[in-house]
Amino acid sequence: MKCSMLTSVFLFLSILFLSHHTKAQALDLKNSNLEKTNGKGGFFWWSHQAKGKGAAIFSIEKIDVAENSSKSLRCEVQSLGEKPWFVSTAFNSVFEIQANEEITVSFAAKRGSEGTGKMGLVFQSSKKGSFQNKQFYLSEDWSVFTHTFTMDHANKKGQLKFWYLEAGTIYFLDEVSVQKETF
Repeated sequence: MKCSMLTSVFLFLSILFLSHHTKAQALDLKNSNLEKTNGKGGFFWWSHQAKGKGAAIFSIEKIDVAENSSKSLRCEVQSLGEKPWFVSTAFNSVFEIQANEEITVSFAAKRGSEGTGKMGLVFQSSKKGSFQNKQFYLSEDWSVFTHTFTMDHANKKGQLKFWYLEAGTIYFLDEVSVQKETF
């Protein structure tokens, strides 16, 4: 009986220790939820590009937004350009990561009535040629998407991007958040 009691106490304390030292930590991404605008028709901390014959109209949407939101990013892709990732949105604030650390990104998104809404979620570091991506297909209804990246190497300049991968499609993006596992 004493052995069983000691085993139970040890197991309880082990679980308590691990739950205290392993937890998800939200990264401080300024305005990542796209609520604050810069007064010039865009969002603070977000930049957009359409290069290499890519063309898109980026705007602030105030009517068709995710739940509990008042604004979302709207991107109408007219042409993709020479490479599929030439039309994109990037979060300008970089963050530090450690090797083998897990970064979980979640976001709300949808597409307009045209196209399949193929979108890429990309994590990129300052190491040349390093990026990881995950593709999603959006519906006409707001949905929350989540993906976890495992970092190959430590980096002080991790950045989050969204690639719009289909011409003739309107994309809506909102409620972006990033968490990392800490041990």
